[in-house]
Amino acid sequence: MKQIKQIFSTSKSSSLVRYTFVDVLRGFTVILMFIFHFTFDLNYFEMIKLDMLRSPFWYFLPRLIVFLFLFAVGMGLYLAHSKVIKWKPFLKRFFLISFWAIIISLVTYTLFPDNWIYFGTLHCIALVSFISLLFLNRPKISLFIALALFLPSIFLNYNLPWIELPHSSWDYISPFPWMGASLLGIFAAHHELYKVKVPENRLTKSLNYLGQHSLFIYLLHQPLFFGLLWIYAFVSKVITY
Repeated sequence: MKQIKQIFSTSKSSSLVRYTFVDVLRGFTVILMFIFHFTFDLNYFEMIKLDMLRSPFWYFLPRLIVFLFLFAVGMGLYLAHSKVIKWKPFLKRFFLISFWAIIISLVTYTLFPDNWIYFGTLHCIALVSFISLLFLNRPKISLFIALALFLPSIFLNYNLPWIELPHSSWDYISPFPWMGASLLGIFAAHHELYKVKVPENRLTKSLNYLGQHSLFIYLLHQPLFFGLLWIYAFVSKVITY
């Protein structure tokens, strides 16, 4: 009952102490995302030739990126809402992420109807963030559920069913098993992983900046990469002919 009362309570305070480790982790993940998406775009425009589906490195890299983003989501939720759910800032961010998730679906459906994104990273983050609120102060249950989701997925290739359309989406992130990453983040936050000291230098300051603006960067970087490479490919063809 105490947990249920906490979920439906409201706090007037929206302040949040930022921990450098969490933002640096997000920033590091952003760099990995840059590497993967720029390489994917180069491969798409046939400027390089890679088998990104069968290569172990390119198979696991995007999964590591998703895991780290959602792990940071879990830690961030704990830091912001473990004492009391601050519904106003939470819902503001939830609807912001959901809005951009819908925009991504609409844009990709228009431009790439054969590979449009119907449940990608932002869709997953929005849903998982909401569900994770139930487990903010239940670290043992969070760990148990995370393992119950990930272990069958890793060793048995079994995941709980979720929405899956016939076409191949360029970004499909089912909440099962990926909600487990957020729950592991909650478990790690209970053990104060966020307090890990990060050395102050140019690199960590840059990563910290990227981490604090990860949503904006996430939305901007791929259209920028793809657009610039499309222009380059178009101009190259014009010059060639």
